[in-house]
Amino acid sequence: MTDEPLMPHYARVDQSPPQMQARLVAYLDRAAAYRAIADIRARASETMHVKPGHRVLDGGCGLGEEACALALLVGADGRVDGVDNSRSMLSLAAQRYERWHQTHPDAGQVRFVTGDLTRLDYPAGVFDAVRCERTLQHLPQAEAVIAELIRVTRPQGRICLVDTDWESLVFDGLPVEVLTPMMWRLRHHSVMCNPTMGRTLRNRLRRLGVRELECHPMTMCFTDPAEAHHVVPYFDRDMLLHIVGEEDGDTTAMVDRWLDAVHEADEREDFLVALTVWVVAGTVPA
Repeated sequence: MTDEPLMPHYARVDQSPPQMQARLVAYLDRAAAYRAIADIRARASETMHVKPGHRVLDGGCGLGEEACALALLVGADGRVDGVDNSRSMLSLAAQRYERWHQTHPDAGQVRFVTGDLTRLDYPAGVFDAVRCERTLQHLPQAEAVIAELIRVTRPQGRICLVDTDWESLVFDGLPVEVLTPMMWRLRHHSVMCNPTMGRTLRNRLRRLGVRELECHPMTMCFTDPAEAHHVVPYFDRDMLLHIVGEEDGDTTAMVDRWLDAVHEADEREDFLVALTVWVVAGTVPA
């Protein structure tokens, strides 16, 4: 076993098998539909101070839900650019946007662009506000991405970063002999390059000169594994086997013990899991 992180599928969606791509899309759709994620996104939107006529960037836009939400804020005179490195995700996002725009004709234009967040194809200072949600945790060059997002934000514009602190993940109701090895495996064989990204966002922005910083740690709590599955992808056997690594006999047995323990805790109504996502925003200096 290696302690090096796996290359996450969200960093290379187009190179993943079709079955895995479908799982990734399904996970994003589940999360987007969950009320706690909607609350996190609403808080992020508030921190961006978006106004009619603004031009906004959604870096790592995925399926484009927030690009559409921002299009409502910028209005017909504004524009939202959604950038992602996955052509398949952006194709689906564009299809969904076209259907959505038919019922929201007063929204701003949304343009989806394939791009590398470490080398954005935009001049400096072109956006009034920039966001990046749950993307940096997957990227080995997170510092370069943040610097680029700041570069393309105009002076006195707003930047908002949203990300998860996976080390904040806690469980109750599970036996220690099942929980301890699984948590060790999740933390030492993670598919996230930066599992602690959420709590580091403030200092990352501060070191790059962003000012007027505001931090909003938002903790989600679940008492139902089916509900938790909207956000925490640790209750699907195939996905969990991918996350924890090699599919050998010992790993498979550990995953099966874990899922049995989760089911039993749910039956006893003992199950609980909590996870914190950070919303951090600030002003780019003049």
